[in-house]
Amino acid sequence: MKIFITGATGYLGNLLAKRLADEGDRVHALVRHPATATNLGHPNIKLFKGDVTDIDSIKNAMDGCEQVFHLAAFARMWAQPREIFYEVNVDGTRNVLQAAAEKNISKLVYTSSTAVFGVSLNQPLSEDDPRTIGFSNDYDLSKCMAEKLVKEYAANGLNALIVNPSRVYGPGSETFSNPFTRLLKAVIKGKPIPVPKCPDVVANYSYVHDVVAGHILAMKFGKAGERYILGGENVSYRKFEEVVRGVIPVYVIAMPKFLLKIAGAMQLIRFFITNKPPVFTPSTVDRYYTDTAFSCRKAIEQLNYHVTPFKEAMTATIHHLNQKNYEPASMLHPNHRSQ
Repeated sequence: MKIFITGATGYLGNLLAKRLADEGDRVHALVRHPATATNLGHPNIKLFKGDVTDIDSIKNAMDGCEQVFHLAAFARMWAQPREIFYEVNVDGTRNVLQAAAEKNISKLVYTSSTAVFGVSLNQPLSEDDPRTIGFSNDYDLSKCMAEKLVKEYAANGLNALIVNPSRVYGPGSETFSNPFTRLLKAVIKGKPIPVPKCPDVVANYSYVHDVVAGHILAMKFGKAGERYILGGENVSYRKFEEVVRGVIPVYVIAMPKFLLKIAGAMQLIRFFITNKPPVFTPSTVDRYYTDTAFSCRKAIEQLNYHVTPFKEAMTATIHHLNQKNYEPASMLHPNHRSQ
């Protein structure tokens, strides 16, 4: 089967493209810079130069395909100009959906994020729970707007659905959307790592191989217009540290919220002086001090989704990196657009 995929140079998309290719599918990968897409070398992967903001390039790469995985996104918490979030994440998704409708694609899976759900309160959030807070950054808002487009096209007859990965970790290409590899490499090297000073705050962590498998299961079993959370265990920072410490020594610096906000402000000031993008900003600090617990029950029951226990998956990830067996960073545009 021929399958069109965007975001194949990114952390998650690269593993998905390779797994599809390994299973015998012929993958059409839309990439902005084919000459530097060194992590896509596979006889069953064909590269097509293009961009999700260019619908003609999408149609060309999608020609002859039966299925579509749309993972490309501008995945940062902050950028200037802000319009890039909406050009890539919203207009780009509209282009992929429109091309899929015109090409009579049999099924499309759109990769969103659990960030669209906001914070959890007394219990883990599920797919139908409403968002209870406003949007503090353009990434979350643009992904929410893109989801609405997918649902609109699904209502008009396109067999399209949404998957929502949580905080993904595990072996894979070292990109901006794979921060845990950078964090764990620092731990392995014996460097102290800063963590939010809120040990009981809970977040949901999904093992990358579970999420890749979840995409394939969603393509097979998912229903048009539906959302499926592809997550893992809900883990506190305290438990996260305990699991990592059980495998390798870790030196943690607990950072009060106000200090991280100051650091974020300094990074913004640095940007306006040096044009170097900030890793985080004051507005993005808040997300790490609030609970973001999620339920994967729907995906488990309807897709046969499997959750690898956090301790098992994190231990495997650390051993993988400790053996220096991780893949080199992919040759991405400085803006970290995974296309």
